[in-house]
Amino acid sequence: MVSPNLPLITLAGRLLGKSIKRKGLVIFLLFVVVLFPTFSIAATMKTIKLGAADSGLTSPTGDYRFLDVADQSYSKDYQKSHNYTNAEVEVTYRREGTTLRGKLTARNLKPNFAYQIKLVGIPEIRSNEPIGFSGRWWQEEWDGRNWSSGQNLNNKGNGSQPNPNDTVYLQHRDIRDPSSPTAKKYRYTGYIPMHLFITDDNGNASVKFETGTCYHVFWKTSQRQPTTNDGPVKTVAFDVNPVNNPPYGEDYPPATVQIFGEWERLPLGQTHLASGEYLCHILLTEESFHGSGGALAGNWATAMAGEIKFTISHKPHLIQSDLFEERYI
Repeated sequence: MVSPNLPLITLAGRLLGKSIKRKGLVIFLLFVVVLFPTFSIAATMKTIKLGAADSGLTSPTGDYRFLDVADQSYSKDYQKSHNYTNAEVEVTYRREGTTLRGKLTARNLKPNFAYQIKLVGIPEIRSNEPIGFSGRWWQEEWDGRNWSSGQNLNNKGNGSQPNPNDTVYLQHRDIRDPSSPTAKKYRYTGYIPMHLFITDDNGNASVKFETGTCYHVFWKTSQRQPTTNDGPVKTVAFDVNPVNNPPYGEDYPPATVQIFGEWERLPLGQTHLASGEYLCHILLTEESFHGSGGALAGNWATAMAGEIKFTISHKPHLIQSDLFEERYI
């Protein structure tokens, strides 16, 4: 309580001091509630560039596709000259969180084309196994000289975990072969096809992604209809003309294509990675739609890849907020 007998100057000074303290407290609370989370998230964001990659990674043959999503072919000149070294792809992501969330920005990919975004583990590195248990398994066998007979494990069961593919992995992962580089007969790569996007007429795209969903593969609705467990249908419409779209050699009629992801693990959106540190690769894989379009259909070739490091932690203080992350991803 302020005494009424204090000199006027002293009284004014004390009241002014209290006002400054109140303003200081407000500014501090504003920093803690609004600005600090923004600074904190900014400090944990990282941007990496993807580069052209071995087309055969987790693909039986690695043949490139030279048809767009409507099975319209690119010109022969484009087929001869195309090279992913001319594309620019960046991924910005949060290095620690309850999930891996990020934004992919691409320029000069193939136009009107579908790409999978995949997380791919590195065999013999610890984080490879939890990726496989949240995703799919690529199996190779040591033939005495090389890793060969590469194939996907394709029995996903009813969506529960562990699924039949996990059982095969657990039964085979420790079988010994002293002649192999790892002293094991089989080599497994875990991977997660977690998102699909379609480029525009210029081969550009900007998309957000997040772990928690693993698809088996992607289909056009002209090939099969989605079930209640499958992912949402994406619709794209476009009309190409070689005058405005040099990668094409002829004028095609307007096209509308609908695409969805077939489930691999259920429920979609809730098959999260286990807590831990991850060192793996993020890949762009060409979606070939099971050979839709014929000779130029391709075979799930890898297009771009980059190394990515992140930490999954389910601590309460790491709950992610779209409000603060929107400016970054």
